[in-house]
This record gives sequence, C-alpha cells and structure tokens, in this order.
Amino acid sequence: MKKILLTFLLVLLFSAGMEAQRRNGLISRRGNSNGSLVLSIGPNYSFADPDCSKGFFGPMLNQSLLSNYDISIGFRQTFSNDIGYKASISYDNFTGEDIKNPRGYSFVTSAYQFNVQGEYSYNWGKRYGRSTPNALYGFLGLGALYSIADLKYSSYNGSYIHKPKHLSPVIPYGFGYQYNFNTNYYIGAELKMVYTFSDYIDGFMPPTPQSNSNDIINGFSITLAYRIF
Repeated sequence: MKKILLTFLLVLLFSAGMEAQRRNGLISRRGNSNGSLVLSIGPNYSFADPDCSKGFFGPMLNQSLLSNYDISIGFRQTFSNDIGYKASISYDNFTGEDIKNPRGYSFVTSAYQFNVQGEYSYNWGKRYGRSTPNALYGFLGLGALYSIADLKYSSYNGSYIHKPKHLSPVIPYGFGYQYNFNTNYYIGAELKMVYTFSDYIDGFMPPTPQSNSNDIINGFSITLAYRIF
C-alpha cells in the first residue's frame, strides 16, 4: 500500500513539473496556471493508542472538539491540465484521555507539519460563459511532522509525566471541494488523513505505557484562498 501511494505521488509531481517546464519555455506553451495563498482551519483528531480512541469515531467521542484543531497556511499552483501542487505549514493541537482504567493516561500534544502534495482537480459549472466556479480535487503528498507531547499517567508505583519529542515523515491524502466567488477569492472544504511513521505523537511510548501501532491523524477543515496570479 505504501509503495502504491508513493508511486501515485511521484506521477503527480512529475506531471506538475512537466507543466512547469512548458510554461517556462522549455516545452511549447499550453495555457496559463494560477497560484493562490490558502488558509485552512478545522477540527483534527489523532487515531492513537487503541485504548485511548477506539473505533472510527473514537477520537471524536473521547477528545474535546475545541482542543483538537489544525491551522494551516500554504501556496497552491494549478496548471492548465488540472494537475497542481500545494506546499503548506501547519500547527496541530491534540488532547485525549485513556478510556481503560486504572491507567488514567491523558495527553496534550503540539505538532508542526510541513507538507508538499500533488493534486488533481475536476472542474465544472460555467459562470458567465467563461469560468468554472466548482472544483473537486484529490491529493496525495509527503511531509514531516515534529510533535511535542505532554503525557501524564498513573501506575502502581505512582504518577508520571513524560514529555517526548519526535520527528516523523508523514503521508497526507484526501479530497476537497473549492468554489470561486470571482477571479480572486475561493472558499472550500477538505477531508484529510495523515499517516505518520511514528507511534509517539500521543506520547504513549513503548514499553511503558504499551503502544501498539503508528498514529494516524484525521481532520476536516474550511479553506479560504486568495489568487495572487
């Protein structure tokens, strides 16, 4: 599965690079591209230790809505063949409590991400006979995440506090919708998952306390964009 995701990403980025070469005159021109600044914000949840967030809706049920969020700013460029890319930096905050007694784990994690993702869009809906205000797009990328966890837990020997820090590669993927009000302003929404090569984002580090699998981030965000060219 990981090889398939990476292969698909490389194809997207290669296609975007070929389009950039065309625009720079290395290959004959074929239409214009557009670039925009993108701001996104929304709830974000960590699928972490299985005793902390069970099931698909576990993170939403066991973690506070207002304390789990993602704020991101980035740059997106889309070419005439509907292939593009986005580079972004983001700040994530996660909180949660263990649901298995008597361990009593709780954590608060701050995380910082840098991602570059390839995108493919489908546009429709003519406006004034010259524009397409609606766009659906899928994306797949690569990036890095640096997490700082504040973990508290209890055992038979007393209470403990750990503050592990960890740098991990990540693979963001998902899909989104974008609507352009005019030639400069856009609004939309994204559903995103981030697979991390880390088991330490929630602070649960083996062997004590026991943690069994890599952490996954899932989130929904509202996006606002301003076209700069």
